[in-house]
Amino acid sequence: MQEITRITLETDMDLVLVHKRTMKLGELAGLSLASQTTFATAVSEVSRHVIEYGFDAVLVLAIKADMKDPEKYLIARVLDRNLNLTEKIHENLVYARRLVDRFTLERAERGVEITLEYKIPGIQKIISSRIEQWITSFKLELPVSPYDEIKRKNKQLQELAEKLEDSETQYREVTNALPLVIFTLNGDGEIIYANSWLKSFTGRDIQELNESKWGPVIREEVFAAAWEYWWRHQAVNKPIRKEIELKNDATQEYIWHLLSLSPMTNENGETMYWIGSLVDIHAQKVMEQTLRDNKELQETKQLLEEKVRELNRSNQELEQFAYAASHDLQEPLRKIVYYGDYLNARYAEHIDERGKLYFSNMMGASQRMTQLIHDLLNFSRIYRENLHLIKTDMNLLAAEAMNDLDVAIKAKSAHIEVAPLPVLAVYPMQMRQLFHNLLSNAIKFSDERRAPLVKVYAEKRDNEIQLIFEDNGVGFEEKYLDKMFSLFQRLHSREKYAGTGIGLAMCKKIADLHNGSITACSKPGNGAKFILTLPLVA
Repeated sequence: MQEITRITLETDMDLVLVHKRTMKLGELAGLSLASQTTFATAVSEVSRHVIEYGFDAVLVLAIKADMKDPEKYLIARVLDRNLNLTEKIHENLVYARRLVDRFTLERAERGVEITLEYKIPGIQKIISSRIEQWITSFKLELPVSPYDEIKRKNKQLQELAEKLEDSETQYREVTNALPLVIFTLNGDGEIIYANSWLKSFTGRDIQELNESKWGPVIREEVFAAAWEYWWRHQAVNKPIRKEIELKNDATQEYIWHLLSLSPMTNENGETMYWIGSLVDIHAQKVMEQTLRDNKELQETKQLLEEKVRELNRSNQELEQFAYAASHDLQEPLRKIVYYGDYLNARYAEHIDERGKLYFSNMMGASQRMTQLIHDLLNFSRIYRENLHLIKTDMNLLAAEAMNDLDVAIKAKSAHIEVAPLPVLAVYPMQMRQLFHNLLSNAIKFSDERRAPLVKVYAEKRDNEIQLIFEDNGVGFEEKYLDKMFSLFQRLHSREKYAGTGIGLAMCKKIADLHNGSITACSKPGNGAKFILTLPLVA
């Protein structure tokens, strides 16, 4: 703890100095006006108590600012020689205890110590050189006694009032003649003086603006930020220049102004008050915004045109790929399969066992390649061009997909339960493909220990509909969820589960085509649930 200043507590006149010094220390530490007042009130209440019930008391104002400890506190410690002071727990002490962060009352050999601690906001950077400046500041203004200080201040105020009286009328006439708002603020941001233009524009006098902290004339969404900006600059005594919107009382519109504030200091470099002005720059801001909007519109238009060109190129390349896949790639495979079947029928008995194994592998690879090209071709055909949303009964699509999978369903003794599904505006062919892929996967990735059971049902949520495909299969680990919906991604070996790794990627593309989404949840061995979410389209 480092002492800043101390005050003897003898009479009620000392309370004036207690409050002033405490407020000043709070201001130097960067406390808000409300926090300064809270701390000063707590210290004053304790001081009032010891003046009434104690004797030979002194108040020490200090700071606890250990560089290793991020938390810093203002300290007010009252030392009183009346050992019986603790027997009189007055409401003053109870009230003070509620206002500070820490409150201790201890008896010592030399008397009673009452300590109040008030936390300083963490954003304040307090170093030793700054504390020394505080100490010097208090020493320079410290009078012989509190009464001398009151006399000195009264004299200074009287002299200042005489000087101000001579120039006040002339100053008001000059500022009122200028076509802008001129005003002065104290260190708490309260208006001391303003010319007539302020009330003319805002419709409120100085008292109303101080009480409301300019709330009625500043936009609500920037009110807190505006005051934070003031306190940040006020703490370092730097001039302020900022554009701000203020509400015009006559039109009820927010008008842009340029705010300028400069600190006015005395011969000791201390800020006495701030002088400021507000200049109407609304026409300039409107012009700037119009030019900026036009520029952004042109840039957005150019970007959109470039994206359209890229999309057209992509669609053209996709069509070329589809053509190659359906002709150039499939034709050689047809010949391989054809001659493979011919060799198997005519010359199988002339091939040894190793040759038959190689031959079988070759035919299996050819069939997988054929299926892969077929799936890629289907994947490439999923796009919006020349498609129209059609209100379709999802029950019919489910029935058609089940009919296509009839052989697989019977082979695995699968049971598929389809709850009543809604009629939705979809692309029927693509949606049927999605039903086919999800049901096929549910049957394919079944648990060998039980017959496949698949449930298909719908749930409505706000403006969305969810189609849910739930099975009792082998499941999967959800950490692979993103990987599952990408092309050629597999979670199981081809030997255990056949497939090309395109089915779920195709489902995702179909979901995107409908401005929807698809996801899944599962645990290994506990089945899986695939959730297709679609917007409700009238």
